[in-house]
Amino acid sequence: MFSFRNKAAQARKKFRANQPELVWRSSYGWLLMLLPLLGGTGYLSYRDTLLPIRTIQLSGSFQNIDQQAVQSSLQQFIGEGFFSLDINRVQKSLSDKPWIDSVSIRRVWPDRLKIVVIENKPVARWDSDHLISDKAVVFAAATGAFGHLPIVNSASDSPGQMLGLFYRLETRFEKLNEQVAVLRKDSRGALEIQLESGLTIKLGRMDIERKITRFVAIYRQHIYPRRDQIQALDLRYSNGFAVAWKKEVLQSRDEASLWGNNNV
Repeated sequence: MFSFRNKAAQARKKFRANQPELVWRSSYGWLLMLLPLLGGTGYLSYRDTLLPIRTIQLSGSFQNIDQQAVQSSLQQFIGEGFFSLDINRVQKSLSDKPWIDSVSIRRVWPDRLKIVVIENKPVARWDSDHLISDKAVVFAAATGAFGHLPIVNSASDSPGQMLGLFYRLETRFEKLNEQVAVLRKDSRGALEIQLESGLTIKLGRMDIERKITRFVAIYRQHIYPRRDQIQALDLRYSNGFAVAWKKEVLQSRDEASLWGNNNV
């Protein structure tokens, strides 16, 4: 019995002596697990300096974009780290360039940057210094080469509102074999249309759709046969319209024989 107790006491002492060693080994095991993570983080930081951007691949439509100006803006990013490069800064360097609609940027392992540039698609002229894109964005551009595009301008409505109105009116006039060349709205909201044939139509501020419907109804019978003689139509009247004849027509013919009353 004694010897058994003595052996048990010796076993307990031995266990206590070994216990700190076991705890230390357990902590050391966690340290071993952390080392790869710490080493990996350090490696990535170090690798940042070893993987500079060497190539910028630029693609997209460059019909009107100044490609040389774009390349000059991107030159500053050559040599920056593959991981540390600020993509937002690259985006910002291009977003203010004329004709650029959007830019997509992607890193390509191990040292390349792929940039795709989308060009604005003009659908109309806003004024002599600006165009309107198909997304209703007004952007600065030399408009001299775009004289074939219609003029869509407003001092009161947004480009999106005016472009939407232009599309609706264009559909109505196409059915008459006419095309809208100019669509303007002044600061008071008064609307004026000029057709490719040269005919000007004043619509005022109110009831635009109703006035256009009235114009379409009378066009073939009353307007089309005399289209070459009429300078402008004023549809701002509630029960009719006023006709402004071309000067040469008035000079060559009896004014009373054209239409007895200019308000029809």
